[in-house]
Amino acid sequence: MIFFIAALFLLTSCGAAFSKHDEFNKDYISKDGTVAIKGLFVFLIFLGHAMTYIDATGTFDLPYVKIQRYLDQMVVSMFFFYSGFGIMEQIKHRGGAYIGTIPKKRFPQLLLNMDICVVLFIILNAAIGQTFGAKQILLSLIGWESVGNSNWYIFVMLALYVVTYLSFLIIKKRNNKKAQFLGLCLATALSVLLIFAITKGKAGHAFWYDTLILYAFGMWYSFFKNIIEKVLMKNDLIYFAVFAIVALGYLEAYNIRMRTNFRLYIYTAWAVLFTLGIVMMTLKVKIGNPVLEWFGNHIFSVYMLQRLPMILLTHLGVAERHKYAFLLASLVITVLLAEIFDRCTGAIYSKIWKTKSCIFSTKRGWDKSPSLSIVFGLSSKTQWLSGLYYADFISFYSPTQLCGGGTTKSNSNELPISVPLSLFYFA
Repeated sequence: MIFFIAALFLLTSCGAAFSKHDEFNKDYISKDGTVAIKGLFVFLIFLGHAMTYIDATGTFDLPYVKIQRYLDQMVVSMFFFYSGFGIMEQIKHRGGAYIGTIPKKRFPQLLLNMDICVVLFIILNAAIGQTFGAKQILLSLIGWESVGNSNWYIFVMLALYVVTYLSFLIIKKRNNKKAQFLGLCLATALSVLLIFAITKGKAGHAFWYDTLILYAFGMWYSFFKNIIEKVLMKNDLIYFAVFAIVALGYLEAYNIRMRTNFRLYIYTAWAVLFTLGIVMMTLKVKIGNPVLEWFGNHIFSVYMLQRLPMILLTHLGVAERHKYAFLLASLVITVLLAEIFDRCTGAIYSKIWKTKSCIFSTKRGWDKSPSLSIVFGLSSKTQWLSGLYYADFISFYSPTQLCGGGTTKSNSNELPISVPLSLFYFA
């Protein structure tokens, strides 16, 4: 495992750019600025899942085991945060027009993609002699249960779509700050109720669901974004002072959590401070590695399909006899499956929702590569999927598209502007 961690460290380091004195990465929360961060964390999720299939007690495994225990469920923190942030950006700029797309497009698209993956897991398990009852299969189609697949995150995102829709029905026009604030308060309250409802339904053993509160945190960050940036980007002295406070708060929350039994407020504080710490680091450091960007742009398919090769290779005895070959083979097969899945579903859905024409009708300055906005590496025929995956795992907007690009002085006259990533979002 240490070799995978070393490789991940090198990938993170290669292409990283550090801001100069009193300068900040104003692209820190845009699509381009966050894609590698998402790739880093989805790779960590892959490693975490793979560890459950092998004996990780070897000398070369222990360093990663310690890292995994330290990170815990924080590997999904940024996905929730970026999702909430992006959705709130959409609400701010589109108002009720966006809210109406949730039951018509966002929710059914995510559900359908998850169900396709569930069917693949059912087929694989049937092939190796594993069967499931009708109740379990039906519940797996909504993400409440699993048939060997990763399910809980998708279930939460589906539930948060419902929360978002109900909370912001009052919004009719964009830029209605009062309505946005009330919607945010309601969404936060419903998110907390959702946490208690799920954990009760899971007999209190599903503590990882508590990380969904970071979705609401991302929304609040979007709402106060201009104020936050005005403070943090004033100069390095203020930035590092705030960062130190966040870091110390995070360490204290972590230590309290490890010394005591699980408490929701401690776990929440730990999660929020961890997320804020990562966001603050990206204000000074921009990661731009093509490998991590690939993973960051294939989040859904990598997350959902990675257990298919893990299950098959475990059944064949590879995980038990050759754990490192198991890890490498699982990674390679997952990459291939993700690419195939995205190409096939993209080709099918482009005809169902007929969105191809609106995506490619114009060339936009922020679409600087032939890769997808979200589903990285797909052909032009499947670029419509960017809307789906950006909706579920990332943000909908690239709010800091710069006039000059890159890193800009905090007192620069070049102000960031909010621009849509794809015309698909306005369909």
